Amino acid sequence: MKALVTALALLPSLVYAQDQSDKEFVGKVNNLRIAKSGSVLLGVKQDEEDPIVCREGDWPIGFDLSETYGQNWLDFLMLARNTNQTVRLGYTPAHGELCQLQYVAAMQGDGFGDIGDEGDKLVETGALGNVALINSNGLTENSYKASGHYSADVAAAAFDGHTFYEQINDDAGERINRGLWLIKRDADTPNWLQVDFGQKVKIAGLRIVLNQKSTDLGRGPRDITLQVSNDGDSFADHQSFRLSRVADQTGSLESAVAARYFRLKVHNNYGDASFIEIDELELFQKQ
Repeated sequence: MKALVTALALLPSLVYAQDQSDKEFVGKVNNLRIAKSGSVLLGVKQDEEDPIVCREGDWPIGFDLSETYGQNWLDFLMLARNTNQTVRLGYTPAHGELCQLQYVAAMQGDGFGDIGDEGDKLVETGALGNVALINSNGLTENSYKASGHYSADVAAAAFDGHTFYEQINDDAGERINRGLWLIKRDADTPNWLQVDFGQKVKIAGLRIVLNQKSTDLGRGPRDITLQVSNDGDSFADHQSFRLSRVADQTGSLESAVAARYFRLKVHNNYGDASFIEIDELELFQKQ
């Protein structure tokens, strides 16, 4: 999965040369805390044999969101936390006090697998390594199906790299209709969205994106189940999730799963009485 290395390459201003007085933490971000003042505090999983030289407690490293680079750092760190990615955090040592973050960087070879290997089974697209983008990996409009759709908001539109408002995948082609999948909500009928890769592939994570207006309306999925199949007829439940009411969320599966067909079954939404909507569904592979 390209993930954070590619994302970071798009933001070269985020990485700074390490000062000789600075130290570096290598590991995973456990938690993020954002205060009303704009300060961002980081919780990290420390190595007892090589502890960080900062104050004790759950929030040893921080930075100010008001700085010019603050929002970019926050986006990067939230992605790292959501994908369980190993990162490098440069910080200025401060015995017994909050350490100030100096730079962020991604680690290759962690998370969903080696990043950018020439031997990747599937072509990865966009900043996160989406393998389900239409016109990649042999996927065509016929590769996508759904339990139904409203008007022209067909299944393939949820794999075109666009939301209703913007292009979110740099490798995407033209928007398909409005760039989203929409279906009338029916509590008595299962609602699902599916991709057929034409061969067995191993998937380790997914991303679901809406536009902010639809999120506010409560059209986004709430409880979902990822189902898999090798024949397209008999589907097995692999893992269920309860999503947050946010426009963009990414997560890894508890265990990677190999199958030809991947179906996202949507049990309910966040309150809209009329529609369920997904602007983009991305899938990430396991090396």
